[in-house]
Amino acid sequence: MTDVAGDVGRELRSFIEENYLYLHPDVELGEDDDLLGLGILDSLAFIELVEEIQSRYGIAVQDIEITEENFGSLRAMTRFVESRRAS
Repeated sequence: MTDVAGDVGRELRSFIEENYLYLHPDVELGEDDDLLGLGILDSLAFIELVEEIQSRYGIAVQDIEITEENFGSLRAMTRFVESRRAS
């Protein structure tokens, strides 16, 4: 299981909190929370987040990789980024 408390997880959590979570002050973001389902991210924010990940971590994300499995939660994004950086 991916340690979301690692650097990537902390950075992604911070980015989401600073850019999107302030709109939802009653939400305590969990590692496995469905970011779209909870309304934390909308479709535009989702694209912005993918672009941020590409820029910040120097990885190219293919359209086919933009799925809930890879980007639906903080844990999923952390796992995706770490796996791409390791390869």
